[in-house]
Amino acid sequence: MTVRGRLRDVTLSIPRGVTAILGANGSGKTTLLKLAARLLKPDRGSVEGPRRVGAALQNPYLGFLGPTVAEDLARTAGGRGEALKLLREAGLEYASERSPYTLSMGEARILSVLMAISWGPEAVVIDEPTSGLDGSGKRWLASLIARLGVPVLVAGHDIDFAAAVAGWAVILRDGRVRVSGDMERVLRMLPEETGLGLEPGPAVKAALERGLDPLCTARCVLGVTR
Repeated sequence: MTVRGRLRDVTLSIPRGVTAILGANGSGKTTLLKLAARLLKPDRGSVEGPRRVGAALQNPYLGFLGPTVAEDLARTAGGRGEALKLLREAGLEYASERSPYTLSMGEARILSVLMAISWGPEAVVIDEPTSGLDGSGKRWLASLIARLGVPVLVAGHDIDFAAAVAGWAVILRDGRVRVSGDMERVLRMLPEETGLGLEPGPAVKAALERGLDPLCTARCVLGVTR
């Protein structure tokens, strides 16, 4: 499929589970997520797969409408009671009566993800999942992704987080798929593939230099289990 000026002749099959979409700025990651979420139509080709897709996009504030955090989440969660339950589990209950536009980027990211998953979608896409999140926020998100039980696409630059949560990876460059395959295999080729515009994260880099499993190392450093 092709999106003029953004993606060119992309043919891609995404397996079940968690897939990381990686690439430099402008490589086409966000466009690919929008196609998967049915928020964008290709100029040529088609998208097959789930039609009920929850989306947490790059700017979380654009998805907020309600006067308070709780009311905004209640729109997708099916009521205020369920919304408060989700906020409590995410450690965000303290902000339930605040305007969503007063949230920090990390808090807004968490709310955006909760809104994306709370209505029972068949698949979920998350753009720049760790933007604004501290270590505890990343651990919460990794644990949540592992429990969803539906196909998940995460797109971003955080290679260590991707290694901790995803079993499959796709690398885009200049709107084309350059690499697609098992996450560990993709990670092991990164140091030699300088033309992809990606650098291994600190945890993955240290694991590769020491001959360790990069996936296990990334999960251990993040403090998550799968």
